[in-house]
Amino acid sequence: METRKIGSIGVDSGQVFITDPCYIKHTEQGNGQWNVDRVENENGTIDWISQNDPTLDNKQNFYTKVCESNKNGFAEVELGVVMSTTHGDGEYAVQGIFDDDGQFMGIFIDFHGEVEANFNYKDEMAW
Repeated sequence: METRKIGSIGVDSGQVFITDPCYIKHTEQGNGQWNVDRVENENGTIDWISQNDPTLDNKQNFYTKVCESNKNGFAEVELGVVMSTTHGDGEYAVQGIFDDDGQFMGIFIDFHGEVEANFNYKDEMAW
């Protein structure tokens, strides 16, 4: 298999969310802000306390749900996947993974900028 750059993704929140847009077009977007309060604990750690979106009759908006789910650097949320980048905001290359016949097989995003990806077929396909 080989990888080729197929595009890039811009990051302005230190995280990437991947989903089928059909799943989010019916969600309540609200004001689009991460509605949270930053609270510093006695031991110096930071907690983010979610607040409801004032434009949505006091419910969480889509963006706040995604941000709140991403506590461990990645999470499944709203029929998608969210993950933190290692270097925060910026532009990251999206690599397409192609088999020997040129068929598109998947994507690879290197958030660090120093990972060389080598993909091989499994010995036995699970499907």
